[in-house]
Amino acid sequence: MIYLDNGATTFPKPECVYEAADHFARTGAVNAGRGAYHAAREATEMIKNVKAELISLCDAREQAEVVFTHSVTVALNEIIGGYDWNENSVAYVTPYEHNAVLRPLELLKQRVGITVIELPLKDDLSIDLEKTEEMFKQNKPDFVCVTAVSNVTGYILPAREIFLMAKEYGAFTLYDASQAMGLIRITFGQLFADAIAFAGHKTLYAPFGIAGFLIRENAKIRPFIVGGNGTKSLSLEMPAYLPDRLESSSLNTVAIAGLQASLKWLKTIQPLKIEQELTDYMIDKLKEIPQIILYTAPDRAKQSGVISLNVEGLKANETAAILDHDYDIAVRAGHHCAALIHRHLKDDPFDGTVRVSLSVFTTKEDINTLVKALSSIDKETLKKINPDILRGSC
Repeated sequence: MIYLDNGATTFPKPECVYEAADHFARTGAVNAGRGAYHAAREATEMIKNVKAELISLCDAREQAEVVFTHSVTVALNEIIGGYDWNENSVAYVTPYEHNAVLRPLELLKQRVGITVIELPLKDDLSIDLEKTEEMFKQNKPDFVCVTAVSNVTGYILPAREIFLMAKEYGAFTLYDASQAMGLIRITFGQLFADAIAFAGHKTLYAPFGIAGFLIRENAKIRPFIVGGNGTKSLSLEMPAYLPDRLESSSLNTVAIAGLQASLKWLKTIQPLKIEQELTDYMIDKLKEIPQIILYTAPDRAKQSGVISLNVEGLKANETAAILDHDYDIAVRAGHHCAALIHRHLKDDPFDGTVRVSLSVFTTKEDINTLVKALSSIDKETLKKINPDILRGSC
């Protein structure tokens, strides 16, 4: 299989990640923070060390704490759900946000009556910073969400500039780094973010089951998901201090062991450089195919290893099914859990896009095979494919 769905989860992982997770699962996968015995203390110490590595990765020493969750969706819900909303609150989102941000905000819109406003785009689909500044002046932001990297077009968004404007009004700023942590340089103190959410299984190359967020030490986020965490168990309230105030339930220590290995491995490579070189090569090749429609970042310098495309005359899921059935190429088709941006891409005739997302393990040979496949597919190819497969769009 040629795997080009790394925007969903990076695969394969580095061999050291598999080895670390397997070793820990066999030798020390006990419940951290719940016991005084040796193995429990070692698991707790490992978690502490991995959090310190994440803090170092984002240059956030003495500025933020790390809260672990089981998925980035849970992390984003904790942050958004823990904010002190009222019916007059105004939240801004970019059109590139994931449903893990948009759906919690929509729920608050329905239940509390908050206002959710979409930031404007220019004709090239970059964020219009001048109009954003005007919108903030007219309708003061309380909460601003910006995804680091679009999971549809690979656009690296100007989060720092947006957050700097938002901070003039005292807004809470949330950075969704699901497609970015470990890939692009994040400097906490210069980003003006109050919270940064991350997914271990994407650009951090860790296993499923570990994610979380960095939270500024003085950020006013209340507990949203509560329960046991091994500290102050006689109290029915969560501890007052971070990270314990926001971190409950048994942590996935096996996945954290894998994350520890991936963080060490990431220090030995330059993932963004590798991805951008491969992406440049792929885009140039795809531009030579007349029937291909490309959806990419407005500026190559702001392009990660995620792009979308369509083939004239085919639905997105039809193209993906052909690539899978005839060429054993794995891509994603549909709307990619990013409801707003597809309106701007005007991809309704295709029922979304075909997303091609690379990793450091993608090769030019993989890309050449993809290009060759896309050069030759057409409607006739669909006749030999099981119709049930064509229902795989989402």
